[in-house]
Amino acid sequence: MVGKVIRWSIALIVLIALVLTYLPSFITDSIYKNVEDVTDGEMPATVTAFQSGPDVVSTIGGSGEGLNCSLPPWANILFDGERNSQQKRHLVLQRFRQACVFHDLCYRHGLATYGYNQNDCDRILQNAAFRLCVYIRNGSQDGGAARCQSDSKLVLAGVSLGGYDAYRGWDRSTYFEFDSDPSRSNGFQVSRVVSHPFKAALPAKYANDPDQVILMFENLRSNLAVTCITCANVPVLEWTTDPNAVSAELRSVGVTRLPDVLLRRVPMLTETMPVWLPPRRRHAAPHLLVDGAGKDHLIWMSRNNPENSISCIISADAARLLTNTSPIRDLCSVDAGPSLTRVEIDMFASSPLPMEVPGSPDLIYATSISPQKTREHHLSFCSRSASKKVEGASDDDRSKCVTFPEAEVRDGAGLGAFQNFPLVRPGQQIYFARDIAQRTDSPLIALWQRAFGNTYSPDGALLVIDVAPPPVDRGPLSAKLKKIVRFDIDDRFDPMMPITRKVDDLRFLSLEVTKTSAHVRMVDFAKDNPSIGNLPLMMSNGEVEVDRSWAQRPMLVLETRDARPRTKLVFSRGEIVIDPGKPVSAATTEALTLQTLVFERDAAAPSNMPFVKSAGAACRIVYEFEPDRTDWPCYRAFDPERTMRASPATRLRASQMLVGRFTQAAGHGIAFPDLCLKSEPIVLKPQGSTFVPLSETAGWKGFQRTITCEPLDAASVVSRPIAQKAP
Repeated sequence: MVGKVIRWSIALIVLIALVLTYLPSFITDSIYKNVEDVTDGEMPATVTAFQSGPDVVSTIGGSGEGLNCSLPPWANILFDGERNSQQKRHLVLQRFRQACVFHDLCYRHGLATYGYNQNDCDRILQNAAFRLCVYIRNGSQDGGAARCQSDSKLVLAGVSLGGYDAYRGWDRSTYFEFDSDPSRSNGFQVSRVVSHPFKAALPAKYANDPDQVILMFENLRSNLAVTCITCANVPVLEWTTDPNAVSAELRSVGVTRLPDVLLRRVPMLTETMPVWLPPRRRHAAPHLLVDGAGKDHLIWMSRNNPENSISCIISADAARLLTNTSPIRDLCSVDAGPSLTRVEIDMFASSPLPMEVPGSPDLIYATSISPQKTREHHLSFCSRSASKKVEGASDDDRSKCVTFPEAEVRDGAGLGAFQNFPLVRPGQQIYFARDIAQRTDSPLIALWQRAFGNTYSPDGALLVIDVAPPPVDRGPLSAKLKKIVRFDIDDRFDPMMPITRKVDDLRFLSLEVTKTSAHVRMVDFAKDNPSIGNLPLMMSNGEVEVDRSWAQRPMLVLETRDARPRTKLVFSRGEIVIDPGKPVSAATTEALTLQTLVFERDAAAPSNMPFVKSAGAACRIVYEFEPDRTDWPCYRAFDPERTMRASPATRLRASQMLVGRFTQAAGHGIAFPDLCLKSEPIVLKPQGSTFVPLSETAGWKGFQRTITCEPLDAASVVSRPIAQKAP
């Protein structure tokens, strides 16, 4: 009898082992389909930071909820635990963390920013997980693509089970840029704050214009147009048939003879202009790079296709974009014409970045961190001039790479993929890498983690890379690893973003939310043992805890360029007014409460110095629209039962926040582009300790927007959710 029980017990254990080993893969392989098998060694796109204005140091998104995988803790049981070629093991939540970081941001911000639905986010996750699997399993006995296809499907299934309800529709999604290659997007809008394109060249003509303006770029399936939505309605050229009648504005950008597209027209600064980027490519948002002389550069890093890492690097300034970008030839090269600078280069990476290199003959370079250059996937720093014409010899159409000599750094599979926003400064780059290898010497802890996982990724490294001009013409930039800072900080505090643009300053900020409040945290990576510290916010002569709703929209960190610079933290939050007693289908009005809050301190203040509230406003925006046109998103009220259908107020609540010198008044104003009134953004100008709307009304017959604002001074208001009043 005992022997029979033992035999049946052994059979049951074997059956359970077989079920755990083969059934999950069988189910996921049956439900999900394979993804593209792309270039070996290429990591998936790294989340990318975009600067929206000259004074913006960083934008902190993620809603203060951390960035990690939503896989169930027991998911490790379904994945193999074998060692890789470096004899390291990987837990599933850390192994695929880079894909999960992108997926978290996609769920929280993807709809409002790129129009991503939940299926888009999930398919991007599967594709990224496959690439990571191929990269990490390099050199292992079972590193085949078939195994990685199955693993990527398991990751997708796990996230679908563990976090399917985390996706945010128009009731909660907010604008935050993170995707360097939004190829799944059918269309998106992005705005940049730049210096006035012609005020410096023609101060008398544009004396009444603000120093900074907003450019809105509309990308519809990689067809791009730009509009200056805060420029005065001023012509940059009078009507003429004479190609030699070049205006002063056009002469300032190097035009000596008018092209045919500018003849017999009166182009205005407020006119929507096509941007003639090279076709047959996937164009993302432009990077804004402000060089040491204060000049704005708008730079696109446009991928060719997902099967290689070739990028078209395109650079321009606002003056050229608002006049004429029509090329002479349909090429991504300097031969295409003088209006834009175009260079096509293989960057050996998914997410190349532009950077200024002081002292170099070519001021701006395209750069990347790549694991593709060695068979072992060691990490290399790759670079190439973003403006120099490609020569036919010496592989000049490829970036030149320098492999880091330090064993800890060059061994990409050991250090892990770069998963947090990279920081690019003039002559310096900073990267975060979370450890993906299991780090324990205890067999019991290792066994426990194999069974139940490790929810957070606490260990990591910060890499400071100093970049200098190339020692020889057309050679690689000189890249030296200046510092490696190991840290033990939970990824509940990711993303961590810089507080200043100063080179070698390693102070970073993050947002953390609790059940009721949001907190600003600081960590100084210049210290031997970096740790998270609280950064107090002061208001009404006392410390204030702001409500967690202030973290749902990204926070901007500013550093002014005054003689005595100030550091500013700019918060915003919004809430739709829902009237439960009124049918949504019959509504012809919609209301939104939008609040802003600014804390600041001297940029040279000690790290523990609190930030003090300097300005705040509570605004009420009301839309009135014609009835019976609900097929149009700007002519319907928001229905909480249909969160994937936008409305005027939900679009504004989710909109991008911009900060700049938008008016003649001193100080920074705050702007919110309105996608239902693209040429009439909401601009709040500073007035003492509050903000007032530059214009209280906008729209046309059948669609009207009104806005009223009042000071936001009470700590009791900012420490609680928005209290709404029905319209």
